[in-house]
Amino acid sequence: MMVLMTIINDVFGESVPGWPHWLAGLLGWAAAALLVKNLSVVQRYQAAAIAVVGLGLMLLADRRGASIDVAAAIGNNASLISMIAAVGFLRLITLSTDSDDERLPVGPQAYLKTLLGVSVFGSVINLSAPIIFADRLAIESKLDRLTSQSFTRIFSGCSAWSPFFGGMAVVLTYVPAMRLSFVMMACLPFAVIGFIVVAAEARLRYNNDLQKFRGYPVQYSNLWVPLALALIVIVLSRLAPQWSILTCISSAALMLTLVVLLVRIGLAATAETLRNQVIFVLPGTVNELILFLVAGLLASGLASVVASGLVSIASFEFHATEAVVLLGIMILAAIIGVHPVVTVSGATPLIMTLEPNANLLAVAYLLAWSLGTCASPLSGTHLVFQGRYGVPGWKGASWNWPFVLLMFLVAIPILHIVDALV
Repeated sequence: MMVLMTIINDVFGESVPGWPHWLAGLLGWAAAALLVKNLSVVQRYQAAAIAVVGLGLMLLADRRGASIDVAAAIGNNASLISMIAAVGFLRLITLSTDSDDERLPVGPQAYLKTLLGVSVFGSVINLSAPIIFADRLAIESKLDRLTSQSFTRIFSGCSAWSPFFGGMAVVLTYVPAMRLSFVMMACLPFAVIGFIVVAAEARLRYNNDLQKFRGYPVQYSNLWVPLALALIVIVLSRLAPQWSILTCISSAALMLTLVVLLVRIGLAATAETLRNQVIFVLPGTVNELILFLVAGLLASGLASVVASGLVSIASFEFHATEAVVLLGIMILAAIIGVHPVVTVSGATPLIMTLEPNANLLAVAYLLAWSLGTCASPLSGTHLVFQGRYGVPGWKGASWNWPFVLLMFLVAIPILHIVDALV
């Protein structure tokens, strides 16, 4: 319901006086209350701490006479949560795990094709892609270090540029003045360089494992799905320029999934498939749901405090050097367990007082999201690999730290180039 209400808000809300824009966020909080029991104890404490800080900051700002936007506090991140949920439906039509009896290709070419598959499909259906690929490979043998670290690095690189990722949704929410096409083109070379680094390290350091690597039997005939999705998003953005890009993506994902399922399996089976997705799969995103909701609460609290005049960094500017420092701080915060959405929501109210270039700030955030999730033992990717394939989160993250350091050095000139261009 939250997904549908978010889309309705954007499509009809502005034309209806008194429309309750906060309702989508309220539905999200209701879902969080029902699903909070599914969180681990650590995640509950983390979410509670963030929420308490956010509420405390709002109370502090209120005492100082600042106005509190309660509606924003409730639904700050409803649009990006809805986009993530909507994109999750694409896994129903993109890849299948029904090829268990299909012979796996072997060798360097199989490795490169598998990584390309993780990158292409992961950029659209998010974490579902590496799970589907890794599940198939795990049938043959336990995932080794080469496979695990390659998948997490390549998948993390997708978040630097893909418009269908939570990272881009967060940045679009907190830096709405950014130009999506420019930011994507600025960050795509970073992901490409990362891919080359992963492939080169495999050849130089793990050549014996590479020769025996059993890859995923990727069917590139399925590439029409991401291409169709991109086309629908472009058409919607042209036909309805007043819609946000998040609404365009959410609507496109749901429409494409519905149409393809109806054509493939008919009305009755489609209804059952969608019902199963809503009842059994969507609740599995409770960690992202609650984390993004409380991060929105924190962002409202910080924005209120900044508006009250209590905190100010007005003596600074925001250019390439500051962007590099921000990137480094966000990576270090991720390593100790602070999710990038928390640092983005916390840093933005302060940084916006400096009137930064929106494109530079967006690129810094996306590169930090990519490297932070790659380096963090508590990122969703590492937790999935720990739970499903027995790769401890701390070990998988530590394997990636040299790669993250190298890519941090790659990010420095990219940020300086972006600063010069904007």
